[in-house]
Amino acid sequence: MKHFPHTIIILIALLLTAGSWISAPAQVVVSAVPVGKRAPLRVDSDLPSSVDNTLKKYFPPLIDQKGGSCAQASAIGYMFTYEMNRLLDRDARASADNRFSYQYTYNFVNDGEDGGSFGWDGLSLAMSNGIITEGDFPVSSSSSFKWATGYDKYLKAIHYRATGFRQISLEKWDDLAQVKQFLYDRGESGKPGGLVVYSAKATNWSFNNNYSGPSETGYKCLLTKLATEGGHALTIAGYDDLVEFTTPSGEVTRGAFIVVNTWGSYSHDNGRFYLPYWFFFNSVPANSLSSYVTTVDVAYQEPKIVYRVGVSCDSRDDLSFMIGAASGNMAATPTAGLRVSIANHQGGDYPMQGFYWPSDIEFAFDFSSAVPRVEEMTDPTWFLNVERAARGNKKAVVARLDRFEVYDYRGGMADPRHYIYDLSEAVEEGRRDFSSGDNLYALTSVPPCYVSCSPLTWLDRLKQPVAAPLIFKTAAGNYAKVRFSSYDREKGTITLKYVYNPNGGRDVR
Repeated sequence: MKHFPHTIIILIALLLTAGSWISAPAQVVVSAVPVGKRAPLRVDSDLPSSVDNTLKKYFPPLIDQKGGSCAQASAIGYMFTYEMNRLLDRDARASADNRFSYQYTYNFVNDGEDGGSFGWDGLSLAMSNGIITEGDFPVSSSSSFKWATGYDKYLKAIHYRATGFRQISLEKWDDLAQVKQFLYDRGESGKPGGLVVYSAKATNWSFNNNYSGPSETGYKCLLTKLATEGGHALTIAGYDDLVEFTTPSGEVTRGAFIVVNTWGSYSHDNGRFYLPYWFFFNSVPANSLSSYVTTVDVAYQEPKIVYRVGVSCDSRDDLSFMIGAASGNMAATPTAGLRVSIANHQGGDYPMQGFYWPSDIEFAFDFSSAVPRVEEMTDPTWFLNVERAARGNKKAVVARLDRFEVYDYRGGMADPRHYIYDLSEAVEEGRRDFSSGDNLYALTSVPPCYVSCSPLTWLDRLKQPVAAPLIFKTAAGNYAKVRFSSYDREKGTITLKYVYNPNGGRDVR
């Protein structure tokens, strides 16, 4: 079970930064993501002696993690769920739609193997494309590394976002007040407190399962010795300053965090145990406990521009996606682009929906971060690039585009502008199946004007035929007469003269 490491890597920029994905490099649009140390909180001089956020309605039912998913269960299942319900003032226990699926993130980041993950892997997905609810993607004991399918599910997920995750140090006793303040009110006077997660070794640790010493919160399980092996992610949901712990040297210390594990209600005391403060500042053995805790900031956001993409592929780690836009109906390459963070050469040698599941899938990709650039464009062309590159041990046999649409919600979610790519065009050009490398598709925001043309003759004033102009009939039934002249072979130019009757008649003299 992998856990939060002791030195955080600024992974978000790597996930969101797009490289050169077409013949001419695209300008990349990314969002600034606050990652790193949290600014010091104000610390009240009269903090309560105990806080237990597991009793608040925002806290979900206890999690019994599936496989090695502890980092996602803690970061997404507990912390993200709690913080989103805190933000929206909802009851996490009232509905599966009020809880967020840690298995959704786990199956994206574990490479199709039950080998664990890092907490920020899931939080990064929460920043870039949101988190699907348990109502839309229930946690299953037999997930087969399944991925969710369905535009509506991913569109709902886009609303639930992380805006950043940060660390609060726990290296010295003076740091303790910062964490307690966060648990009490997140540094926001009058508001409910938050949750934090941390990492620790979790093999050969020891507990007193019959703790009967002082406490205000009443739990009976007290950690008495740190583990020596393994890795695990856990959640701190409160504290109790009255809890007593006798150190190996015989000193009696006071105060402990309330920790919630992801091993179900039968572990510890209804899934909870006391972690004495002392251990964070006296880790024995060394590196058995992280020197900081991690928090997440969340937001509920209405998407502005969303791509609806359907593909079929029997080896999903062969594919990755980029979305972009450029000004004008004749644009050939995007000038603003974004690499999609999900389905980015991920998931192992399985069909798109997972082992034992179908090869077809439908996503919603959020392009809202590019809106400032799009608003500078006239009649933008939308671009989808699907990169196909052989990964793993299996080369995809089936790999094709099934759907490419763009929804522009800038005018409101109820009545979006909707643009649909005509797959018949890709079929006619033999480009529906993905070739190795980049596969670029363009969708114009202004519908093309289809016309019919034939080299008909025109009658002069004497009603004699003149075999020069071309007569066009537009899809709307209007007519135009076009003549080409003044061809300059050296400059490669030609003059186009035309007459058009906007009233729909044949009189185009």
